[in-house]
Amino acid sequence: MTLPAPEPIESQGYTIAHLFSALPSFFLSGMFLITWIAPEALGEKTISYLMLVMLLEFINVHAAGFMGNTIISESERGKKAMTIIGLGVFYTLFVGAFALTFKQWWPLWAFWGLVLNRLLGVLLGKAPTGQEKNMIQTSWGIGVFCYVMLVFATIILPVPAFGVTSEVIAKQGFTMRGLWIDEPYRMMAFGFLYFAVIGLTELFSYKWTFQGGNVGQFFRRS
Repeated sequence: MTLPAPEPIESQGYTIAHLFSALPSFFLSGMFLITWIAPEALGEKTISYLMLVMLLEFINVHAAGFMGNTIISESERGKKAMTIIGLGVFYTLFVGAFALTFKQWWPLWAFWGLVLNRLLGVLLGKAPTGQEKNMIQTSWGIGVFCYVMLVFATIILPVPAFGVTSEVIAKQGFTMRGLWIDEPYRMMAFGFLYFAVIGLTELFSYKWTFQGGNVGQFFRRS
């Protein structure tokens, strides 16, 4: 099955909208880097909180694609509003299950902050008129690609622990086991690289994805 190729997103040049769209991702990337180097600089249990953020981001990559396409669709306003509300309720309930498990409500706010971050480019009008759909599809494709590839990279490749010592890990109170639980510095490296790449693609309006080998071709082949 072959899907139609998305048209290249024409550049309007660097604007303030590009910067504001990228800032939240750079901020998150910085939080992961700081915590990786000095785990208790932002709080004793920041590692466990940031691990949950990356789990929420996995859901966000899925949610933002659906909600973004709904926002820019040509459906009737009433139908569009009902669809957005329905999606919002569904994902809120889904994330609410995580919040109840951890007995914390902040994951709900964090999730919607991540969704807003992913849709900020469209909400700020960063894409040229008529190309919003292309930008959302590209954003979704790059998000999925980066998430999957960086997961594998940080699992397979050697990653320095920096400040994440066994004593720091013990303070997180993890009750489960797994590579990222036993070696959470891999998750810190993942979060730092992931949000840095997402921030750069937002800042430069995905232009690199349409130069040389079109990354979009990867997603339209099956």
